[in-house]
Amino acid sequence: MRWTAFAWESASRAFNNRPTFTGLVVVLAASSGGGLVAYADSQPDQPQGFKKKKVVVLGTGWAGTTFLRNLDSKLYDVQVISPRNYFAFTPLLPSVTCGTVEPRSVVEPIRRILEKKGGDFKFWEAECFKIDPANKKIHCRSNMGTNLDGNGEFLVDYDYLVVAVGARSNTFNTPGVTENCHFLKEVEDAQKIRRSVMDCFEKASLPYLNEEERKKNLHFVVVGGGPTGVEFAAELHDFVTEDLSKLYPSIQHLVKISLIEAADHILTMFDKRITNFAEDKFGRDGIDVKTGYKVVKVSKDAITMQNPATGDITVPYGMAVWSTGIGTRPFVVDFMKQIGQVYRPFSFGVGDVSFCQFS
Repeated sequence: MRWTAFAWESASRAFNNRPTFTGLVVVLAASSGGGLVAYADSQPDQPQGFKKKKVVVLGTGWAGTTFLRNLDSKLYDVQVISPRNYFAFTPLLPSVTCGTVEPRSVVEPIRRILEKKGGDFKFWEAECFKIDPANKKIHCRSNMGTNLDGNGEFLVDYDYLVVAVGARSNTFNTPGVTENCHFLKEVEDAQKIRRSVMDCFEKASLPYLNEEERKKNLHFVVVGGGPTGVEFAAELHDFVTEDLSKLYPSIQHLVKISLIEAADHILTMFDKRITNFAEDKFGRDGIDVKTGYKVVKVSKDAITMQNPATGDITVPYGMAVWSTGIGTRPFVVDFMKQIGQVYRPFSFGVGDVSFCQFS
């Protein structure tokens, strides 16, 4: 995440000392094109005494929070909109799934961050679902039903807009993924995974199940051999061997953890030595690493994967976590089309970062 903080610190400095461009677009994108977009209609500086320009920031993740911390709030009327009212330290989410770290240890209320910053800030817990750049309006929706008609929708005007909503999990339109798999992008996701792991062990302990049914319930599948999938698989293995084996000694030998990756190796974005070490370590720990397999379907009880050599293989599972990469949020795609821009990624070490400026 260091590149995100660096990039957004640079972006905020550029924003505070902006030249008089007719349009300024700064784009940050992950390697899969997930996309964090900052867009501002920049106008020449107004004479002293004019009303402050309104800066609207969408998102309270790494990009949005870093931008806010580096923004001179005395110069602007700043409004923050996000469906979550906190900043989450996402690298520790795999640890939250297994109880190594408590959820409250990885979050910081955004209002507290803004209070420490000082200046004129406002925050609304809502989700942006549409941007109207022609009229400089944002369409937002709150799940609390703030309007009289109960749909919770409202409009927000802006002079400058920062879009830092992050990305969504990319399912590649694989059937059954959304309905049957867990994702790991939010604190709530980590808590759901923890409950699901415990439920699998409790189900496997029921007296009327045969051994095959117990094995099925205790088969944990991680789809995606990137950093998140690998770290979660490692955390889950430690959780099972160090904690759950003591609580469920009669069934702990039936546990199986599988890591499925479509590429030839896991952690392909890192040095080959790291890849080899991780694969060797997983092999010693008994984690079944299946490389070269593409998941094509997920049902309630089984996962179907393809391999050129073996064809389709269907395996039963108790719980599955999907971690194959990220994709751009639909309203961001629509917004970029409206302003007629595309982003061109440059390699920045970890992931891809794009800084694109248009006049």
